Amino acid sequence: MNSFFNDENNKSDDIPGLDDSNEGASKYSGLDHDRGVIAAILSYIPFLCLIPLIQMRDNKQARFHSRQGLVLFLIELLAVLFLIPGLSSLIWKTVLIVALGASVAGIIFGLQGKMYRIPFISDISDKLKL
Repeated sequence: MNSFFNDENNKSDDIPGLDDSNEGASKYSGLDHDRGVIAAILSYIPFLCLIPLIQMRDNKQARFHSRQGLVLFLIELLAVLFLIPGLSSLIWKTVLIVALGASVAGIIFGLQGKMYRIPFISDISDKLKL
C-alpha cells in the first residue's frame, strides 16, 4: 500500500488478540484489505456488527473493528432502553449521540484501512474473549 494508510499516531500492536507486528496503522493488500474494509463498515452498524464477528474471524482488521462495534452496539442498546422521561433521559440521549458519533468515526477509519482505537470502547473490547 502507499503511504496514505500509514499513521504514526495510531498504534495497533498492543491490541490483545491481534498478531500484528507492524508499527502504526495496519496495512492490508488485495482481497484481505477489501474484506477488512467491508467488515469495518458492517461492524459499526447496529445489529450488523455480528456478521463480521461471526463470519470473518480470520481477518485481523475485521476482528478488531467487530469487537469495538459490538461494545458500541451494546452501549447504544442500553441508551435506548434507558430513555425514560426525566433527567436521566438527557444523560442517555447524550450517551447515544456520542456512541453514534463513535460509530461514524469507526466507519470512516475503517474505510481508510486504519485500526483506530476508540478511547474507552477499545479498553472494553480488548477484554472480550471473542
